[in-house]
Amino acid sequence: MDSIVLALDVMGGDFGPLILVPAIKRALNVYADLNLIVYGNESLVLPMLRDFGLDKDLRLDFRHTALVAEQNANPLTILRNGGQTSLYKAIEAVGKKEAQGAVSLGNTGALVALANHLIGNIAGVHRSALVQVLPSFNSLGTVFLDLGANIRVTPEILHQYGVMGSILAKSVVGISNPKVALLNIGTEPTKGPELLREAMELYLQDKITNFIGFVEGNDLFTGKADVIVTDAFSGNIALKTAEGLYRVLEGQLGKKQGKFALFLHPVKRFIKKRIGLMQPDAYNGSVLLGLDGVVIKSHASANHKAYASAIAQAYDEVKHHIPERIAEGLTHIQGSW
Repeated sequence: MDSIVLALDVMGGDFGPLILVPAIKRALNVYADLNLIVYGNESLVLPMLRDFGLDKDLRLDFRHTALVAEQNANPLTILRNGGQTSLYKAIEAVGKKEAQGAVSLGNTGALVALANHLIGNIAGVHRSALVQVLPSFNSLGTVFLDLGANIRVTPEILHQYGVMGSILAKSVVGISNPKVALLNIGTEPTKGPELLREAMELYLQDKITNFIGFVEGNDLFTGKADVIVTDAFSGNIALKTAEGLYRVLEGQLGKKQGKFALFLHPVKRFIKKRIGLMQPDAYNGSVLLGLDGVVIKSHASANHKAYASAIAQAYDEVKHHIPERIAEGLTHIQGSW
């Protein structure tokens, strides 16, 4: 059985090793073929590895790093001077082919810059994109991109996002013929900025991608499209809005309702079960799609379950050979024009 090797930056995020080491234990228990290279400060991480019995696990290779890439640090500063940070080393391991994937809760801008510099894109990819598979009430899930990598895009980039997202939907989500759409302010072909209309024309020339046109923000969770494409500015706002709504609903459902609580309990239980599909921890982790390797960005506020979910996503991306399939898919698309 071939092993899958992932590099983990355990110094990032709001809680650092405190929540990341339990997630590592959980991942190693689930995946027998998983090996980990763990980067972090030995004075903080090694005691926790011992507490969880991981210091003797032969599938875990711990490597000391003296520095941490701070969340508010300038990405260019980390790119130039962050060679001894856990974030830099984890991504470098993928670039050097020591690991097939990396996971970090660190600074998003720095992660994107380091990944582009140390790993590089698949041949032919204009820009990599941050992607999440969102839960859906009527489908297996919705691939949503870009969520934070590129604010400035071109029609060609938006078209390529759809191609890459379609490959991810087929390979990981299990959708045989994914429906691809562009996020817009209306569904009519004349709506929205010229950028989107030009991107639509590229999709219409593409004889392979199953393009269905424009969708609006209220279709993120309906399953109307299996892949929804937008720029990083709009995508990040849409995702944070959805997550914020979940937190509000979750908080309201947890409040007592006085003398009517007994009667409202069955209703609350049903609603909570439905919105539970939107639990952010269950789909934590954005893949930086388009790289010649796998890199997952986890939420900085992730708990151990959410970080374990990000590790699982990295494992799946490697297991399904996503970078290789994207390279092959782009070749087929270009040949169909």
